[in-house]
Amino acid sequence: MRNKRYFGNFILIIILECAFLTTIMSQQIITIPFAYASSNGTQSLNLTGPINSIQYSRDGNASWILSGRWRMEVDSDSTGTVPLTIKRFDATLIGIPIDGSKTERQELSDFKQESQSYDNKTNISTIKGKITLPSKTQTLEDVGVVLKLINKNILTITLDPSKTRDWFGETPIYGIER
Repeated sequence: MRNKRYFGNFILIIILECAFLTTIMSQQIITIPFAYASSNGTQSLNLTGPINSIQYSRDGNASWILSGRWRMEVDSDSTGTVPLTIKRFDATLIGIPIDGSKTERQELSDFKQESQSYDNKTNISTIKGKITLPSKTQTLEDVGVVLKLINKNILTITLDPSKTRDWFGETPIYGIER
């Protein structure tokens, strides 16, 4: 009986992973990041893309499926490689628990950058700051967030789970730039 339960959970995770990959592939609308040079030697970029992510709880079990869109306005170095200042970041998320029992909508807005770093070896930009999560019932302000841009193609969003009451699980939220 126990093996049937584990097998059922295994099959459910495989189905969810396939749905996740199908969603990513279906949202592959080709767009070119809008860039222009400014007078101070930086480039302004508008980056955007879909979010498709499976969120895992502390015990390692899948807990939520997230889908949505993100948008970022950023000033980068003159080559457009290293993000220097995030002028705007926001995201809209739709979350469904793994049992499919409900659907929740969440916004991420009002990003305030605190620090930025760039690793030349891995091409990963790490931007730390605070963000607001407005909702119908309660607005969470000054939620710690770490944004990582990997080769300007992948975005990870890690929110402070103590502020979000683990709604987003313990793992980063993944998006891609398109």
